[in-house]
Amino acid sequence: MSKIKIISPCIGVCKLDIDSNICVGCLRTADEIANWPQLDNEKAMQIMKQIKDRYITEKTSN
Repeated sequence: MSKIKIISPCIGVCKLDIDSNICVGCLRTADEIANWPQLDNEKAMQIMKQIKDRYITEKTSN
């Protein structure tokens, strides 16, 4: 039985913000993007939570 892998949150808007080093599309850091294919599901879920937190912070600070 194969393990289901969490899919990438990439939405095809790939542009890193120069100040934060976070992609304006998926809200991942450059390292998170580069390492995504090798991540286990536990680490991927941790990053997904961080993305959610970044999104909330971004929306409430604007």
